[in-house]
Amino acid sequence: MRVGNCKHHGCVRTLIKGRGYCNAHYIRFMKGTDMDAPLRDLDATDEERFWSKVDKSGECWTWMGATLPGGYGVFRIGGRNRVAHRVSWTWSNGAPAPGMEVDHMCFNRPCVNPAHLRLLTHAENGQNRASANSNSKSGVRGVHWAQNQWIAKAQIGDEVFEIGRFNDLGDAERAVSIWRRDHMPASLRDRKEAA
Repeated sequence: MRVGNCKHHGCVRTLIKGRGYCNAHYIRFMKGTDMDAPLRDLDATDEERFWSKVDKSGECWTWMGATLPGGYGVFRIGGRNRVAHRVSWTWSNGAPAPGMEVDHMCFNRPCVNPAHLRLLTHAENGQNRASANSNSKSGVRGVHWAQNQWIAKAQIGDEVFEIGRFNDLGDAERAVSIWRRDHMPASLRDRKEAA
């Protein structure tokens, strides 16, 4: 790299990578992306960079930056990618204790509003799932079809509980939801649906 001014109009960066462009404009040039899009402020703090990628216009503060395949935000600090909602939690509440997970009470994966986050163990976080597995035939969490009936089950740790067998899917769904409210205190969705 050489020192000079980037040849892109209005750019004041001085470390030149190739073809007379700074590193950011050179990458954009090579990828064929928008050369005039705003560049990251090299003097910005990590917190300034982080919050510039957040839309706070609603109750959920939506992460507008890069995301992981599952929809969680990702943010780079110190050369490492970090999950955005964990960064938000840490800056607001301190680092989670080992073994603790940051859970979305709003069930909105891009949300980084610290008021929508809480700490849970892995087992508790599993209790607070929003829906059935993607391969579920019933579309209802904890209910599957077998032996010509709907079977409602729940699991806490390694222990599986059969709640009942039903002819009607709605009855099975109500039964498993009531069971989770009584036995899974971290399951917010079941509590909200009952209210």
